[in-house]
Amino acid sequence: MSEASRDCGSCTLCCKVLEATALQKPAGIWCKHCLPGKGCGIYETRPQECRTFRCIWLVDPNFPEKFKPERSKLVFVLEADGNRVVAHCDPGRPLAWKDPENYRLLKNMAVVSAQTKRQVLVALGDHYTAILPDRDVELGRVKIGQRVIYRESGAGSRHRIDVAVE
Repeated sequence: MSEASRDCGSCTLCCKVLEATALQKPAGIWCKHCLPGKGCGIYETRPQECRTFRCIWLVDPNFPEKFKPERSKLVFVLEADGNRVVAHCDPGRPLAWKDPENYRLLKNMAVVSAQTKRQVLVALGDHYTAILPDRDVELGRVKIGQRVIYRESGAGSRHRIDVAVE
């Protein structure tokens, strides 16, 4: 990823919703080093995974301002070599992804992503939902090492995307 074109400012939501393996911090709870709304208490010595992390809002100047994580309660992350967008949802607002503006963005991403064989997922801790153009598919718990697989079938009006966890 390129250098950030925006800065985090008071946003620290990634320090809550994402896992930090070097700190043995699971997804969905505040990092013990985070000063919510202020930043990292160990900024100068933070682990490499924290140093290199950049959410989509931070690196893409075209990503709308209203989707800054502290506002939307979603941290958008590119994964799987850019073939998957995951919106990590704040467990303090577990339905934030269903807020009308957030949901509209997710559905628009799903339409574009389906054309390019990419995935759009919502994560609440280790529970995932696949966002498809025509429906949402609750995947349940996705464990480390498992893969989310999209399979296409049919053509034209019978085209369908099925989702599985393997």
